Amino acid sequence: MNRNLVFNKTFLRNYLVFALVVSLVLFVLIHFRYKISLLFAATDAIISVFVLCAMLLSLYFVVKFARTDSLTSASSIRNSVFAGLLIVTVWLFLTRWILGNLFYSYHLYLDFLYASQALRFIAGLFAASLVYLSFFLIIYQQSVKEAMQRESELRELIQKTELQALKNQLNPHFIYNSLNSISSLTVYSPEKAREMLGLLSDFLRIALRQDAMQMNSLEDEIKNTRLYLQIEKVRFEDKLNWAFDVKQEHLKVKVPVMILQPLFENAVKHGVQQCPEPIPVKLVTQLNSNILEIRIENAFDTGFQRFKGEGVGLENVRNRLRLIYGRSDLLLADVHQDVFLAIIMIPVN
Repeated sequence: MNRNLVFNKTFLRNYLVFALVVSLVLFVLIHFRYKISLLFAATDAIISVFVLCAMLLSLYFVVKFARTDSLTSASSIRNSVFAGLLIVTVWLFLTRWILGNLFYSYHLYLDFLYASQALRFIAGLFAASLVYLSFFLIIYQQSVKEAMQRESELRELIQKTELQALKNQLNPHFIYNSLNSISSLTVYSPEKAREMLGLLSDFLRIALRQDAMQMNSLEDEIKNTRLYLQIEKVRFEDKLNWAFDVKQEHLKVKVPVMILQPLFENAVKHGVQQCPEPIPVKLVTQLNSNILEIRIENAFDTGFQRFKGEGVGLENVRNRLRLIYGRSDLLLADVHQDVFLAIIMIPVN
């Protein structure tokens, strides 16, 4: 709706219909109650109502240019009452002058016109109060709607900022680990270091150009995860193996970008890196009641004491899921004997 309500076509059309209805009611009242002829009654009703309605439009600006939260203050009430009295008084004298000049020779009608001034004044005040209240409710509703919209935009901005901060936290964390690996490889295997650097470049090119709030298909996220695993494969060779059991219909489900990589990084860091034996990392998907479960599991060495820094990736994933879906129960992590299991739950609808 146009912010200047009095220039809004829909409002003006409805306001015109309202004026016509009131004119009809006034015409019936004047003609049948006071026995005024059809012509005089119709002219009186149309001029009185339409002049008043036109003048009452100015009340919109009285309401609009007062702060919505101060409309009930003493000064606002005083100003509104003064504006209403002024409009009705001017309307009363103006319509009496117009109608008196139109029908100056019809004494019966003039007697009715002058005798009904007090009643017209009261009716005008009632109409002014009704129009003022209508404008107040409309403007108040608009202000509430705008406030809710601003609040929604602010929440979205905060959410996006927080998500971006989490993404920015993730990228340096992964880069730091990868560069450490490349640094180690340059000593005893420069060829592998170059290969890993090329894969890392491809991976970061994909990761950094994606927005924190972007959603990808599970298929694309698995491709990105495979690229990450290929990077780590250069370093761990046969120690790192992976398997993906994903149904075809699950590949099109939308998931947050970079939601899988931190969990695979966690598996590599606390499973593959610490175990002397080859470690398989498995991903399995299952759809349960409009929730797509993505299960990632890996073995780990139970005798190895984990070092500080563990949990950054898991907490990052949990926070991102909470911000995007508004739920804090979409990541489960559990240890059963020597197997670590993480389950991401993605609402499908």
